Amino acid sequence: MNHFVATMPAAYERLYAPSEMTEHAEIASRRAGRLVHAELWQSTQGPSLCVVADDRPGLLALVTDALLAQGMGIQSARAFCRVVGQDKDEAVDFLELRTLGGSEDIAAQLDLSAFAQSLSDLLGDDAAHRAASAPAAPNEATAGTRVYFERQAPAEGRYLLVVDAPDSDGLLHAVSAALHAKSMRIMACEIRTVGGRARDRFEVEPSSQRALGDAELCDVQLAVLDALPSRR
Repeated sequence: MNHFVATMPAAYERLYAPSEMTEHAEIASRRAGRLVHAELWQSTQGPSLCVVADDRPGLLALVTDALLAQGMGIQSARAFCRVVGQDKDEAVDFLELRTLGGSEDIAAQLDLSAFAQSLSDLLGDDAAHRAASAPAAPNEATAGTRVYFERQAPAEGRYLLVVDAPDSDGLLHAVSAALHAKSMRIMACEIRTVGGRARDRFEVEPSSQRALGDAELCDVQLAVLDALPSRR
C-alpha cells in the first residue's frame, strides 16, 4: 500500500483513509497487465466505479463514451494519474454513476465486463481519437458559467482549472476533449454536481512540460468554455 500511495499525487492522500488506500492498491494490483481493469468499490458514500488503465490524453472522454453505451453518466468523480515507471503513467479513477433511464440500481445495470471491453476497444482503436457525438445540450441559461484557472498552481508545472456551469451528460466529455485538443493532460480531478450545476476542478499540465504564459492559459480557458454543452 505504501508504494501505491507514494506513486499517487499529493491530493490523493488527503482524501482517503489508510483502509481505503489499501483497498485501492489491491484493486490496482488486480489489473495485472490488462488494458483496462474496472471494479465497483464500496465507499462510505456508496458504490463507485474504479477504473484503472494506462493514462493517455482524452481517457476521461472515452470512459464517458463507454458508460453512455450502458445508459450511464457520471454524477461525480475523482481521477488521479500515478507514476508507475519511466515515461509510464497509470490512471486510477473513481466514478459515482447515475443511470440515464431513471433506474436506481447501479450495480444491477452496470455490466463490468462489457464496460471494460467497450473501453478497451476504444483505447485500442485509432479511430477513437475522433470526436464522439455528445448528447443534446439542455435548454439552460448560460448565465453564471465560469471557466478559470486558480492563480495558485497546485504543483510546479501544473495548473488548477475550475469549471462552474450548468450540468449535462456531455459536460465531462466536452471538457476532457477540449483539454486534449489543447495538449493538456489531466493529472487529477474532482467532479461534483450540486443543484443541477457542475463544480469541477481539474489539475492539468501541458504535454510539453513547460511553463505556460497568461496568453496560453487564456487560450485553454476559452477552448474549454466554448466546448461546454451549455454554450452551444
